[in-house]
Amino acid sequence: MRTYTPKPGDISRQWHVIDATDVVLGRLASQTATLLRGKHKPTFAP
Repeated sequence: MRTYTPKPGDISRQWHVIDATDVVLGRLASQTATLLRGKHKPTFAP
């Protein structure tokens, strides 16, 4: 099985607004890092 590597045209970029009201800082940081890396997308490739 081959590793999937997305082409530049397959990548869709979007803005994220993060509300940090009443959120623990460490948890917010880890969730934000996951979101910014794109690990929530089904086409994630490191």
